[in-house]
Amino acid sequence: MPSRPRSRDPLEEAAGRLYGLPLEDFVRERDATARELRKAKDREAADAVAKLPKPSQGSWAANTLAREQRKLVKALLKAGDNLRAAQEGAVAGKGAGALREATAAEREAVDALVEAAKELKPAGRKPTAQTLERLRTTLHAAATDDEVRAALDAGRLVEDATGGGAWGLMEGWDAPAVTPRARRAKSPPKTKDKDEERERKEKEAAEEAARERRQQLEAELREARAERRSRERELDRAEKTAERAAKRLETALAAAEDAREQAEEAKADLEAAQTAAEEARDHAARLEEQLD
Repeated sequence: MPSRPRSRDPLEEAAGRLYGLPLEDFVRERDATARELRKAKDREAADAVAKLPKPSQGSWAANTLAREQRKLVKALLKAGDNLRAAQEGAVAGKGAGALREATAAEREAVDALVEAAKELKPAGRKPTAQTLERLRTTLHAAATDDEVRAALDAGRLVEDATGGGAWGLMEGWDAPAVTPRARRAKSPPKTKDKDEERERKEKEAAEEAARERRQQLEAELREARAERRSRERELDRAEKTAERAAKRLETALAAAEDAREQAEEAKADLEAAQTAAEEARDHAARLEEQLD
């Protein structure tokens, strides 16, 4: 895998890239990035990256809209500003007309984003009705809650809204905090039927979220098992390579020992031949002297 450019903040750089990837690529790329950081001896950043949570399908859709539908997201945030101003005006006794208009405009902005999200494919499949409903809840919260809108604007949401309004954001990101509570926009009292309908939808959304969370965990488990099998195969190959190398080294050392012994024997033979030749030369010289 080619090395990626490093920024002054490896965690921020990695998160910005990872949360913009296709959902099915998140775990693999997160783990690969953590390994690269460990190889670069940046263990603190590697540990932080390894802990980045995989976003839910609804949160991934919201983050993707923040990247690919900037005009629609900006329109939603502007509509949220107008809605909050209208709410404050209504509380101050300035009438409900402006509040009704702002509420309608905010709903239209949310509808436009939900419609755009229908073309997305989290984990390779089009979003379910339950995912779109949770996305709608997320977008409504982002319109009026400073923390959630900041997370959406940055594309760093990791969990869907629940009936209680709890939100999950990228751990380690200091703006907004890790688990803010989405503050509900002030609205006129709802009828009993509307309350029951809202509770029913929230219950269905929570059940679907639990199912999708289980599916997500099962997918991550499959990826982790596949990664483990791949590493085990690499370990097996490395052990076999090391064993072959050790055998080659043993053979080379044995050959070197034989060559050393042969060299010593040849040296001894050479010294003996030199001694014999010297003795023969001395004997011949003595005989020559006697003949003279």
